[in-house]
Amino acid sequence: DKANVLETSRLWRETVQAMEKDYPEVEVSYEFVDAVAMRLVQWPNEYDVLITENLFGDILTDEASVISGSMGLMPSASVGSEVSLFEPIHGSYPQATGLNIANPLATVLSAAMMFETAFGLHDEAEAIRNVVNRSLAEGVVTEDLADGGKSYGTSEVGDWLAKNL
Repeated sequence: DKANVLETSRLWRETVQAMEKDYPEVEVSYEFVDAVAMRLVQWPNEYDVLITENLFGDILTDEASVISGSMGLMPSASVGSEVSLFEPIHGSYPQATGLNIANPLATVLSAAMMFETAFGLHDEAEAIRNVVNRSLAEGVVTEDLADGGKSYGTSEVGDWLAKNL
């Protein structure tokens, strides 16, 4: 947050502090977003989960995608008490409609996150993550991850994932 400057961030922090009491097993720390942006690049493994408001979340997820190599690898979840939304951080990517260039891996990883988080299907989620890792290891990737090597279209990667799942 930016609770030292923004009133909305102070409200955000107060809300999280109130919820924190209900989850004593969860370790919570508070950092200003500018410090997180710096530390995320320096020490990405220091973070397991980041909880923040949408504005800062959009910025931090775009930054974090550079660490992984592509936005096409970044799943996300907005988890509510009754309804949750699972999607890649890049959203729907309408610019790629009909071009067969979108990296489907973040969408597939978002589905794995949904299976595990919303439905408790841990083995199925692990199987999905494993096939995605295998596609990366074997170079079955779209152009954004090909690093000058052979690349595949969205449908080819999707077909490979389905065949190998």
